[in-house]
Amino acid sequence: MPRRATWFECFGDLVFVAAIGQVTHRVGAHPDGGSVAAAAGLFVPLWWAWVLYAVHANRADRDSNPHRLLTTAGLAGVVGMAVFAGGVGQGSDADAGFVLAYLVARAGVAALYGWDSRRDAALRPVFRSFTLGSAASAVLWLGGLVFESGALRYGIWAVAMGFELALPLLAGRRLARVSQETEHLQERFGLFTIIVLGESVLGFTNGLAAARTASWAGVTAVAAFALTAGLWWSYFNGGKMRPNAHAQLARTGKLLHIYVFGHLPLLLGLALTGASMGIAVSGGGSHLNRTAAACIVGGVAVYLLSVAMIRSAFTGVGEGVVVIRVVTAALALASLPFATHVPVAALLSSLAILLALSVIVEAPFHRRRMASAAE
Repeated sequence: MPRRATWFECFGDLVFVAAIGQVTHRVGAHPDGGSVAAAAGLFVPLWWAWVLYAVHANRADRDSNPHRLLTTAGLAGVVGMAVFAGGVGQGSDADAGFVLAYLVARAGVAALYGWDSRRDAALRPVFRSFTLGSAASAVLWLGGLVFESGALRYGIWAVAMGFELALPLLAGRRLARVSQETEHLQERFGLFTIIVLGESVLGFTNGLAAARTASWAGVTAVAAFALTAGLWWSYFNGGKMRPNAHAQLARTGKLLHIYVFGHLPLLLGLALTGASMGIAVSGGGSHLNRTAAACIVGGVAVYLLSVAMIRSAFTGVGEGVVVIRVVTAALALASLPFATHVPVAALLSSLAILLALSVIVEAPFHRRRMASAAE
């Protein structure tokens, strides 16, 4: 029987919901280029922390009490990330708090691998690689605090983050003996995608509540809801390409890396889109500024291109759905020069219609693939 996500894993996702909300709130509160850059930069370590816990649970966690206790201790670090995320870049105290909280979150994963490696020899190379890599990156994260807040500090942190993201690639041979439970991994990434989409729902509902009974707000909120539903439909419509489509994920390798890392731009695009939904609905029914328009249009396009990239790794670049997603992304980007000149409801509606048409056109390709797999 395929393994399913546990109730405790769902509880852990709730902790990440709070942190994601604090990150996306930065864009909603101050829709400018600096806030977008800060939100994107903060989203990466938050996403990576979630990946580390999700992948560990997929490899080893059987929802025992020791796992729950160690994970809870690590999740306390994620809570700290949520608390300090809003102040990063505005004072050394918040910067230090965020870094220390992130290191606590990573230490929780290291402790989990240490516990599991006592009984599972295949996890010992993972534990050694993860611990050494975490120690090296911690030096960089803490070293950045030595310098005054500014480009040098954040540049060092970017190097630290890049090093962490490269670790699975550098330790490929050591991870080769560790298998993944494919259905569970897909489910976990699907659940996290829903969490990020939830920020879009929260954004336009908050915007509608702020605008109260203004008729233009209702029209814009309907368009925002349609766009969010289209994004959901697009992701889960293409997730099952055929029965056991992602069986190749069972072993660490190129496809697993593409699947995992391909979700970073995918989820970041959704997060930036969601971050601007509240602005779109509560902005007086007029036009979006350049930053909010770029977040919504660019976020949708990045999402579509990321989904196409992930899918192409399993089906080929020329597969019908991949081509449709790329074309849809190009059409979305084509609207960017006009995004600040049309009413916001019209912009959101056009993107929602574009996604709906994409889903409709894809349907025959999905049916053919499922039929060929059943033969």
